[in-house]
Formats: sequence, structure tokens, C-alpha cells
Amino acid sequence: MPSPTSISLCASLLTAGYLAYRGLTPPNPPPSSRVNGPPDRVRLIAGPITTVTVHLNTAFIIYHALLALFYIDRSNHNAKELAETSDGVYLQAICPHLTSLAPHLFTWTVTTTFCLLSITVGALLRLSAFKFLGRNFTFQLAQPDTLVTGGLYRLVQHPSYTGLWLLAAGYLGMRAAKITAVGAGVTTAFFFAAVRHNTFVPMPTSDPLFQHPLYQKLNPNNNPTTHDLCVRRVPLKDIKPALLEKPGRLTEAFCAGVWSGFGYAYQRRYLSKKYEGPETSSHLWTRADLRAATYDVGTLITDHFEVVEKTPERIVVRCGDSPRKKDVRESDGLFEMSTEVKPQEGVAEFRLKSLFFQGKGKAESEPMPSHVVWLHQQYTKLWLETALGNIWR
Repeated sequence: MPSPTSISLCASLLTAGYLAYRGLTPPNPPPSSRVNGPPDRVRLIAGPITTVTVHLNTAFIIYHALLALFYIDRSNHNAKELAETSDGVYLQAICPHLTSLAPHLFTWTVTTTFCLLSITVGALLRLSAFKFLGRNFTFQLAQPDTLVTGGLYRLVQHPSYTGLWLLAAGYLGMRAAKITAVGAGVTTAFFFAAVRHNTFVPMPTSDPLFQHPLYQKLNPNNNPTTHDLCVRRVPLKDIKPALLEKPGRLTEAFCAGVWSGFGYAYQRRYLSKKYEGPETSSHLWTRADLRAATYDVGTLITDHFEVVEKTPERIVVRCGDSPRKKDVRESDGLFEMSTEVKPQEGVAEFRLKSLFFQGKGKAESEPMPSHVVWLHQQYTKLWLETALGNIWR
């Protein structure tokens, strides 16, 4: 027979689950793209992914509530006693692997209390945001016709986002026993979904980058190379019009997005901690400076890159080591960011091109093993995807 404490925990879980369902369900239909222009770029996340997530979360919390209702602490009962009780029979029926249940997640503990509190507060915060914005609150963006600054919005600028983070924290806490595996799986799936439009195409040795004067100079022994080309096609209607008005602006904005975007954030911080100082004060270090720069020849980037060529269509940097090392290096390379507008096709192509080699001595093999090449390509896809944030309309 369920105890009062297990019944109260079950009821609390179901209540939190209901509030979370309400807080994650769009309060209004999405805006019409015919009225408000092209659909916003988060429509994939705010559409099918949100729907699936809501249903999965609801199913998980109902199952969690059932387990909590019939849960029996194994430390106080042996296997035979568990099998003889009605609660034990029910528990065994809905969860064949009882040893996998973490006691602190199915009884009233500090963990369950704070997780349920986080879910409840987060859901109520989002529902309050829905109420104050009324028909203007949608999960997809549109041109606003009014600005709400009263009520809850006087205290919190983005209450729905704050509520969403609280909801996420509560759900993750309730799944603490499996958070590492589930989190890694979700993160991996999200990454590959986000970069699915960025593709690698063959880069022949006849590519102009192989004919670059610096390549001939810095690879005197013609050592083997690791090289690749990643391409993304973007409709012209999705690009800021000002970037298409003058040749070179789109390339500059794309380049600025590469260095100031999220994809380079970790490497930028790492290089800053290690190399930023009086000797490198002329280099670009901050995100603001990297976003505002025009990347003329000679521009130095985080003590690791130097612009060696700039045209309206492409910007080439030398990489592999500090630009303070001017001569042939052990590890060297050229990295090209380029754009090509194709009006007849209604698209612009954005390209990231890499060419790595060993400068000193004679090498018998490519500078990167296959697994490092694969990791480099995933990093390139992330770099390209986050760089586009600087050119979207």
C-alpha cells in the first residue's frame, strides 16, 4: 500500500509535469510568414523538436511518478519480502530492473525537492510571461507591433527564457543518474542536426591555394598535405541586404563571424590566457574587436593567425603557429574564408578551405592522422555554422 509520503511525491511529480507541459506548449499559433516576412531561423527548434520534447518529458515524468508511488527502499527489504508485497509486485511489473533505481530520485530528498521546485517555478514564470504578452507570445519570431514593459517584464527582461532554464535544470536533476549519457546523446544529435547543411566537397591539388606564393615558400620540400573544403549555400533573401550592396562586404562579415562567433570562443579564450600580453597587444583578442575588424593584410589574430591575402571574394590567413615566427615552421598552414554570390541561382556560397603541412624537414605522410582529420572537419562545420550568425538578415 503506498504511503502518504510516496503519494505526496507522486502527486507533486504529476503537478510539476502538468505545469511543465503547459509551460512548454505554444500559447498561440506561429505567425504567418506571408505577413511577417521569411520565417525565423529557430523554427526547426521551436517546431517539431519542441513538440517531441514536450511529449517525451510528459511520458518520463508520469513514469517517474508511478515508480515513486510504489517505490520500496531495497536496503530495508530482501528480495523475497519485496516479491511478497503488493507494492513490490507493481514495482517489478513497471520496472523489471529495480537495481537501476537511485533511491534519492524516488523519495523525498533534497534533490527531488529542489528539482521539483525548479520545474514548478520555471513553469509558473513561463505561464506568467504568456499571460502578460497575450496573443503576442509565440514560439517563433515575428515583427512586433507593440512592446510590453509592464507587470512581470518590469522585473525580468526575458522571463520565459529564465523559466525555460529552470525547467531544464529541474528535469536534468531528476535524471541525474543518467544525465551524462543522455546529455551527451542529446548534445551530439543537436550538433549534427545544426551543421547538417555544411558539406565537404573534394579539394583538388589544382586549387588556387596550392599555387599561393606563400605555400611554395613555406613548404620547400613539397611535403604531403591535409586539405579540405567545406561549403554552405544560403539563399540571398536570408542575408542582410547591406552586405550585398558592395563587393567585399559579405566576405568581411563572414570572416568576422568566423573569429567572433561561438565556434571560435573556446580557442580564443585559451589563446588569450596563454599568449595575450604586451608583445601581442597589437593582435585582435576581444570578440568586439574581432567582429568590427575588416581583416586587411597584416591583421594579427590571437597570436595564431595572420591575414596574408585579401580580395573581395576571399581572405587568406596563415595558421599553425604564432605569426611572430616568420620563417619556415614545423607546423604550418593556410586557411581561406571565401564567398561567392550567385544571383542566377539566388544563393551565396560560403567556403572554409584548409591546407596544412609540415614546413621543416622531409615528411613521409600527411600531418594529421585520420581521426584528427575527422575531428578537424567537425570543428570546421561548427565554425562555418556559427560564422553565419554575422550575415543572417
